[in-house]
Amino acid sequence: MSQLCEKETLRFDNRLNLVHHSVENINEYAKELQYLNGRMNVYSKEYEQHIKEFSIAVANQTDGALAVYFRYNPEVTGSGTDGFFWSKHSDTEKFEEEPPTDILAYNSSDVEHVGWFYIPKETGKSLWMTPYYNKNLNVFMISYIIPLYLDHGEFVGVIGMDIDFKTIINEAQGVQIYKSGSIALVDLTERLIYYSDDNGIVQNEELSYTLYNHITTINKFNELLEITDKEGNTSVKCCRKLSNGMMMFVSVPKSEIDSNRDYLMKICILITALIFVITSIVILRRTRRIIYPLEKLTEITKQYAEGDWSSQYISDTRDEVQKLSEGISKMAKNTQSYIEKLNNLARTDAITGIGNRTSYLEMVASIKENRDNQFDEYAVIAFDLNLLKKTNDTYGHEFGDLLIKEAAKYICRVFSKSFIFRTGGDEFVAILSTDDYKNRTELLKKFEEGMNYPLPDLPKVILSIAFGMAEYPKEHADYDSVFEHADKRMYRKKREMKIERRDRRQQ
Repeated sequence: MSQLCEKETLRFDNRLNLVHHSVENINEYAKELQYLNGRMNVYSKEYEQHIKEFSIAVANQTDGALAVYFRYNPEVTGSGTDGFFWSKHSDTEKFEEEPPTDILAYNSSDVEHVGWFYIPKETGKSLWMTPYYNKNLNVFMISYIIPLYLDHGEFVGVIGMDIDFKTIINEAQGVQIYKSGSIALVDLTERLIYYSDDNGIVQNEELSYTLYNHITTINKFNELLEITDKEGNTSVKCCRKLSNGMMMFVSVPKSEIDSNRDYLMKICILITALIFVITSIVILRRTRRIIYPLEKLTEITKQYAEGDWSSQYISDTRDEVQKLSEGISKMAKNTQSYIEKLNNLARTDAITGIGNRTSYLEMVASIKENRDNQFDEYAVIAFDLNLLKKTNDTYGHEFGDLLIKEAAKYICRVFSKSFIFRTGGDEFVAILSTDDYKNRTELLKKFEEGMNYPLPDLPKVILSIAFGMAEYPKEHADYDSVFEHADKRMYRKKREMKIERRDRRQQ
């Protein structure tokens, strides 16, 4: 149950992190833009236009983005409408510019109209807004906002992105909690926002006393909670905090959790009973010559019943006992092989055949433990495949998959002695150690110079991959910092490559 909660929490956080990274990229671009051409005036139309173009491009690549905006501080500009606001129209699915809300027309306490500006201004830091109903757009949404400052601390304004909360609900509706389990989403002010039994309807109501007590108890003791109702039905409950501060609450009938275990126990009992009957009959009908084989066979089958399929035994008595031992041994081998295949499938990306995100997280855990000193020094390269969405939209997802496969092949070909994973739709990670780490600079140069070639089955599509590398312990003291640095460098490279492509088209 705990593993299920962790898995679904990661699923929600991945969705939220896409928005987080998008707004962070816009903010980083706005900071870098201040130093172009000497020192660009942040209050100029040129500066605003650059941010607008980049923001719209990022928003178009962010799933669920409903609006993107950059609003100036009216205390500096004297106007409450300076900046820009672009929102996606439901009929065209395209972002169009809208008249910005007049910040000065509302009181700073009016969260539903201008909370997105005053809350980050007052806190002085980036934050997720508590889910709210936006009266400007008539949509229930969540927003991630970053306050923009100059180097000397002057507050310039805010950069933000709004997400339709239905995107989060669609994610929740895809969660399968056993057969009849339920899931609820609770916001920062302890309001019930979504409950799976309500057919995807956005809620906006105070928590019930019972649900509030369950969440409080689970958070206090950091463990699962078992509750038995008046009818004697027991359910297991757990909750996890999402990256935007919301709580995910899961409830599953205990009978469903125990059903798989009970089924296996019944099978084991049945097999054990069958073996016991067969063994008893054979012992009665055979001489002392087969007593040892029967004893050994009984011992092995007990191990099988307990889940240990590693031992093998085949009798050489040339009778029914030998046939039985051969059959059970073959069953054990097939079962063990099937388990190994399932484990491999769970850790392998279906499209590329390389490690998937589960395999990647296991590798990260191994690196952090570094039990055999294999990762005393290493490098992490974050990759992001360019033009995947354009390929999917133009030629179809079949050719998009071909582009993903080609990217994986090329990365594996250059970094042949490294651990390669596909961690997202167009995202890959390479962990370099030993020889590849020693030759990292040459390999990265070879990687950059060797790509930009057309796909064999689609010559009009060029392989283009953004990348960024960081090292341990040369640059950072822990894996999370190394990856974060590599990821930032990758996004910086992605922006440069995008500008280069645009310049080539204009020439």
